[in-house]
Amino acid sequence: MSFMKLGAIDEGSNAIRVLIADVSNENGRYACTKLAYLRLPVRLGSDVFNKGKISDENIEKLLEGMRIFKSYLQFYGVTKYQAVATSAMRDTSNGKKITERIKKETGIKLKVISGKQEAELVYLTFQLIPDLKMNYVLIDVGGGSTEITLFRDNKVHAARSFQIGSVRLLNQKVNPSEWKALTQWLTEEIKPYHPEKIYGSGGTINNVHKVLDKHERDAVTLEEIVHLKQDLIPLSMQEITRLYPIKPDRADVIVPAMEVFITIMEVLEADEIFVPKMGLSDGVLLALHRELTA
Repeated sequence: MSFMKLGAIDEGSNAIRVLIADVSNENGRYACTKLAYLRLPVRLGSDVFNKGKISDENIEKLLEGMRIFKSYLQFYGVTKYQAVATSAMRDTSNGKKITERIKKETGIKLKVISGKQEAELVYLTFQLIPDLKMNYVLIDVGGGSTEITLFRDNKVHAARSFQIGSVRLLNQKVNPSEWKALTQWLTEEIKPYHPEKIYGSGGTINNVHKVLDKHERDAVTLEEIVHLKQDLIPLSMQEITRLYPIKPDRADVIVPAMEVFITIMEVLEADEIFVPKMGLSDGVLLALHRELTA
């Protein structure tokens, strides 16, 4: 089994992150050994969802973060990597200027991907779960958008991206019609197939799993998410970070993100959700490996 050392950069709406790992594929089965991971709290979404563009201050933070990521890649001897940007960069009016500056000042070519491409990369990670053959739903809640995918016999049957995310909700920038579209789509396109399992992806559901002190393979129940949300609502950000293992930049977005999971689970009448703790960065690595070995 030969490993390739690869890197993935994910520029999200609530944070930016870099993942470095050894990736292999033996007889169609992927393996991923993580070597390094760094997440920096740069909330691009608040700028974009309120003012339509990323502020000069956050552009400088983003550039500094990209310089740090480039140093990380160089330190680990990574020459093959992919950098992607999601909802905030899709919506910002100054995205072209920012990607050009990143390329010029760091050498990193940032690819702005669509909601559909984002969903495709997230569900690639499920190739890391052995012998997964059933009808299941993957829910990926980010800062700016939510991607939902239904799998039947390990093939994508239905997928859609919605402009509903934790940072958008925090800033009250989600159109009520988007909630209506989400509910209608779930009812018509997902519910009739009676998915056997629901999987959750994204920092919030990972945090919920951690806060509830769950073992790796344990599911989180809808009841547990609802109760935790009720416990968190009256607390200040400072109280949340003091009482729970939640980072400051997640403290104000965890409740809005939980609301998305609760809504989806209630519509699908799902009692529990499994949390494999894999996400977009993992999918970027697998896609890059597939591209390099094609």
